[in-house]
Amino acid sequence: MQRSLILPLVLVINIAAVAPASAAVKAGAPCKKVGAKSVDAGKTYTCVKSGKKLIWSKGVAQKPASDISKPVPTPSPKSTGYSEPVFGSKEQAVAYENMKTKMIPQPVPQLFRFHYSPSALKSFKERLETELTESMKYWHSVYTNTELFNVFYGTEIDLDWLIEAWVPYGFDKNKGFAEDFRGRIQREGNQLNAGAVPSQSDASHLSILLHSSLANRDVSFLPHENVHIVQQYLTKNRTNRMPCWLREGSANLFGNFIVAEKYGASAYNSAKRGDMNNYLWGKSGVELRTFNENEWFTHLKSLEGNFQGGCDYLYRFAYGSGLLLSELLMSEHGFNKMMDFWRAFALERDWQLSFNEIYGVEIDTWYREKAIPYLLREYSRVGK
Repeated sequence: MQRSLILPLVLVINIAAVAPASAAVKAGAPCKKVGAKSVDAGKTYTCVKSGKKLIWSKGVAQKPASDISKPVPTPSPKSTGYSEPVFGSKEQAVAYENMKTKMIPQPVPQLFRFHYSPSALKSFKERLETELTESMKYWHSVYTNTELFNVFYGTEIDLDWLIEAWVPYGFDKNKGFAEDFRGRIQREGNQLNAGAVPSQSDASHLSILLHSSLANRDVSFLPHENVHIVQQYLTKNRTNRMPCWLREGSANLFGNFIVAEKYGASAYNSAKRGDMNNYLWGKSGVELRTFNENEWFTHLKSLEGNFQGGCDYLYRFAYGSGLLLSELLMSEHGFNKMMDFWRAFALERDWQLSFNEIYGVEIDTWYREKAIPYLLREYSRVGK
């Protein structure tokens, strides 16, 4: 994940007025226009499509007017310990503080077994070992694995070496992963930056093929990939069950946090802008910023499959959309519940039931009432 010039973003909050209902509204009753809103008895109802019918959603309690009128506080340098404030949305600031409260770095033992090709560059080998160890310090409270995790690194000429290096551990059985790397070597050329923790039911690994000309670049995708290692551990090697927006989006969320802790709070905004605009580098030709509420809903449903529906790096949809959804969950419910949600994928049950149980709302309702409004607002606020 490449980082661009860090630019501070100005916090802008738009409070949309909702007209009060002219007659009593009940959840499930017919309505006329998707997206219409009505207020009754202190609750806001939204007109949604259910099958072929348009009905009013479950009401969401309104905040008292005195709360709505208050300006949204931005964490100050004094309160956060940063030399500059955290810019961005209210949700972003709260999510950051929730992570900072729980992810307090502590020394960790050696957690990795490193494998290097003959052409591996010393400069990147040193960066790899340092950044993975530094990243794992933030996960000491949940990552208690005592087995060394295998990490492989080579350059653009090393695919055959990589496959052979997998053999003693049985990783070569995942034929699709090797072919995926082969395709990336051909497509990315001298911009090759292939790193992944494959979704597989047995023990996984982190494998990296990085073009030799990029070894001295500040490659900040390592904290992101480190999150996948933690995901694989907490799900008991079942990250393939995760909706792709969660798998990639939460990896961006935590990876960006760790990068910002190292380089300064405003680095989060630079990383976030890059993640949100990642789709512009994909091959779909889709412009997310033109989506209405229904198009966003269809889009999010397509990102529920793991590397399906444009979820992979070819279309790059999951990275930005998933970041915003993960940011919202972190803001509203905190670190511990997200860890509970990750662990739930180790269970033999539908992940949507786990979401409902942990977060107290059905996933489709959350999409429409919370996630999509946040997506629309942030994609309007954050520029290309």
